[in-house]
Amino acid sequence: MNVYLTISHATNCSPLLISIPHSGTEIPESIQNRINQQAKRIHTDWQLDLFIKDFPFTTITSNLSRYVVDVNRSKYSSKNATFPIIPKYDEFGSPLFKQYPSKSIQQQWIKEYYTPYYDAIFKQITVKKQNNSIVCLLDLHSYDDQYFHTNKIIISTKGHSTISKESLNYILNCFEKAALSTQLDKPFKGGNIIHEVSKQANIEAIQIEIPYSLYLHNNTLDPQKSKNLQEKLLQIFLQIEEYYKK
Repeated sequence: MNVYLTISHATNCSPLLISIPHSGTEIPESIQNRINQQAKRIHTDWQLDLFIKDFPFTTITSNLSRYVVDVNRSKYSSKNATFPIIPKYDEFGSPLFKQYPSKSIQQQWIKEYYTPYYDAIFKQITVKKQNNSIVCLLDLHSYDDQYFHTNKIIISTKGHSTISKESLNYILNCFEKAALSTQLDKPFKGGNIIHEVSKQANIEAIQIEIPYSLYLHNNTLDPQKSKNLQEKLLQIFLQIEEYYKK
């Protein structure tokens, strides 16, 4: 059993699957001695797993900190990739590790923490395909909008490559009807999860980035804000579910 991976099996019949790759804060004990304790790890998707814990959908969550292994990055990045799977620096340029792991250790971490996340996603997709002609993955994230020139919910599609135009327009309309402002592919185009998942036949995927200001206060759930957003997002997700059931 992978303790750094949580799968909630709400229903296998639903065409909807939710992924939360960046809300984890855990650092394995075996890695603790490598960690630079002074480094910042502020761009975590704080409590996003708790935020949707009562939603009636199958959800896959990484409990591991993205600052150890980032499951939303590509294995095929170049050596000069800005965002490698095992990041080197925090947002302020400080090293995340006192000693950056060797290539053999990196491969071991990828085997232990990265690959199981994708295995879990594709396993759930296979199950859901038995009951649905199309499966939709919603990859949930959040961002600190004080650092960006927007406070809208960002819908990312890797430049319209991960979902059909018809489906995307329907989803955007659902957000609009709920009075939630959205922005498409800027400043986030989407990560590796929606890119890899959408390569499969009859799979559509989008990344959804929620601004901190809509649901958090000091990195914890704001009771009123989070409740209001939960109600709206639940209705939107239920509408999306019905759309894919057709």
